[in-house]
Amino acid sequence: LTKEAAFEIHKVLHRLSDPYKEVFSLRVFGELPFAQIGELFGKTESWARVTYHRAKMMIKEELQ
Repeated sequence: LTKEAAFEIHKVLHRLSDPYKEVFSLRVFGELPFAQIGELFGKTESWARVTYHRAKMMIKEELQ
């Protein structure tokens, strides 16, 4: 990943709403497992997985 590409991803991530922004950051940058992310939000592991997947799709769409 080039610095320019990483910066573009960060710009898109910054524009995401919560909880998508936070879940994506915790998973990618914090390297937390989905179970812990769900626990932080008082939700299930499945909720964390779905939220992460949706955030990833939003980022991909914005980058195209």
